[in-house]
Amino acid sequence: MAAAIAVLDERGLDKLSLHAIAARLGVRQPALYHHFQDKDAILSAVAAEVLERGHTDRLPESGEDWRAFLVRNARSLRRAMLGVRDGARLLAVAGPRAPELGNAIAQVSFLERHGFTGADAILAFVAVSRYTIGATLEQQTARDGSDITFRTPDDVPPGAEHLFRLAAEVQALGPDHEFAVGLTALVNGLSPARGR
Repeated sequence: MAAAIAVLDERGLDKLSLHAIAARLGVRQPALYHHFQDKDAILSAVAAEVLERGHTDRLPESGEDWRAFLVRNARSLRRAMLGVRDGARLLAVAGPRAPELGNAIAQVSFLERHGFTGADAILAFVAVSRYTIGATLEQQTARDGSDITFRTPDDVPPGAEHLFRLAAEVQALGPDHEFAVGLTALVNGLSPARGR
């Protein structure tokens, strides 16, 4: 896994090959098939390893507010993906479709104790994880970084200069701030069943 992650960091997901991983290990490519059925199996294992290494805040703490936990958990997931090149794409294409069973039980039970129905608890985690993966994917793959750009016609409409200044202001806040604003809005939009 360490060799595969090193190759991923050097070459990116599109150029991650079994040949390059084998070369990094100093073995011939067929040797990898003693441990993994195919490249998809290696990618799944690498995605699980990225999560294992970097997604360290998966469980709620005693007395923690449910909103605080969802935010902390999402930030941990984002950190794990940003920790490797193309981490969000890797998790999107090869990551586990379900969390580790023990973690899932603890997470869902935690939200149920805070008034969520079981189904709403699962949907809350799905929404937060999909937002986190999507936002991180966009950050890691954007052609122009975090720049907010506009195609401007020859005849610039009134208000454009104001919009350009606002875009520069938002851009200066950076991707961490942008992620936090969206995450906070999403989490604050969730609610336990008791209030309905």
